[in-house]
Amino acid sequence: MTDLLLSDSRAYIQDILAWAVCIAALVWGAGPERAVALVWLVLFEVAHNIYRSLTGTYISVDEVDAFSAVADSAALICWIAIALYANRNYTLLIAAMQVLAMTAHLARGLVEAISPVAYVTMVAVPGWLQLLLLALGLGRHVVRKRRFGEYRDWRVGRGSAFLAAKTRDLPGELSLHQAPEPTWRDDLK
Repeated sequence: MTDLLLSDSRAYIQDILAWAVCIAALVWGAGPERAVALVWLVLFEVAHNIYRSLTGTYISVDEVDAFSAVADSAALICWIAIALYANRNYTLLIAAMQVLAMTAHLARGLVEAISPVAYVTMVAVPGWLQLLLLALGLGRHVVRKRRFGEYRDWRVGRGSAFLAAKTRDLPGELSLHQAPEPTWRDDLK
């Protein structure tokens, strides 16, 4: 079973899928899609390929794979930051999948009796789900952009002072411009 999970064909298929999805995100995506794709490409494609070519190994299942743990930690930090500021829901799921991958390294380090198959599964499966989520998120972004036009990429802009300066009515006012009529969003408070 471990041979199936560590097979070269599975790794090559995931690499090809990852490059295709990430390049599509870089071409058709906006800020969050590009950020998620760049994190994937830098940490899991480029860095892992350099590591694999230098060491000749893909992943160690007998002990905690230190390189994968560091790469997963860096991806976790980046994807949590992206998820917190992106105006997209799927980025939260990508960060959650990365938390699952990180728990595999923690479990392997804390428990001696963890199965190598379980370790590889906990590390590999979230990656497949992350690629699926990125592809679905990119598809939703493209459809939403065609249907409704441009919309903001990030939840936090350049700061409320910048927005206030752009939308104020009076020169000394520092608050955001209020809509002249109540909208349906006002009832959600």
